[in-house]
Amino acid sequence: MTGPEQAGAARASGCAPWVFGVVLLVGLVVAGGCRGWKGTLPREGDLHPRLTPFTYLERGRLLALAADVRATIEREDDPFVPLAVGIANRGLDRLTLTRESFTLVDEQGRRYPLATIDEVREKMGNLVPIDLRISADFVSVFGSPWDLWQRVPATFFPVLSVGSVPGFGPRTIRRDRVELPRRSWMADLLYFPHPEGELAGRRFELWVDAEELDEPVFVKFAVRAMVRGRERP
Repeated sequence: MTGPEQAGAARASGCAPWVFGVVLLVGLVVAGGCRGWKGTLPREGDLHPRLTPFTYLERGRLLALAADVRATIEREDDPFVPLAVGIANRGLDRLTLTRESFTLVDEQGRRYPLATIDEVREKMGNLVPIDLRISADFVSVFGSPWDLWQRVPATFFPVLSVGSVPGFGPRTIRRDRVELPRRSWMADLLYFPHPEGELAGRRFELWVDAEELDEPVFVKFAVRAMVRGRERP
């Protein structure tokens, strides 16, 4: 599409031309609006594109799946690691998610199922609210293209000590099953057993499976070391 054509299409959609160009770059358009991700960072090898230095996105025909490692990086020395996850149902009539739907896979192919609530509360209970606050920005980053869609509550790891967390909302109700109708989305903070070895400098995959999927959907991401609060190159 040429520059004049872009400008004409932008005027027809009600968006400013520069916004239209951004939407073309990212390939995400919110029906009836001009909001969306402002761009992606350079792709790293076989990893999925990044929306932020910490957020990786798989955008498929049926689902959009994102993993955010901002809180993960902070838990190198803990028995369980948090991972902020966002899922948008773009093409299925319904998507049913359970605790068995999520698997973390390391570079050696070792698989780590979702941790149980009891073991996370025993070992990490006082850290969960902190992890949620660290990951709060992820919710707006992932959710912005779907803000006209239904947001479905998801709390696989409820927090009894806090009623609500910015971005994630109420956290006291346990939900072991989340159903996403078409054109809906969710965001949650999940916990997995700490993978063998160190986290920093390694690559992982988050796999999501459900009865409505013919095969699992996955996103490839990296966990990088931090230096003075910033990601190490």
